[in-house]
Amino acid sequence: METLKIILEPSEEVQSLRRRVAELEGKLEEMRAQRDRAEYKYGCEVVINGELVDLCREHGLRVREALRSRPW
Repeated sequence: METLKIILEPSEEVQSLRRRVAELEGKLEEMRAQRDRAEYKYGCEVVINGELVDLCREHGLRVREALRSRPW
């Protein structure tokens, strides 16, 4: 009886799709890093704005009403 040996290799299309997936995953990581940085900067701006509003109140300076209340 003869032994049958089969070797399966991914087709060129599968290899191409795998490369594309890897490329997209890399871009996704870049975008996540950009989002994280933007969220961090926004959080810093919120803290600074709150401190500025508090300083204005302490020194009797008028502050726009929009800065005193939250829209949500």
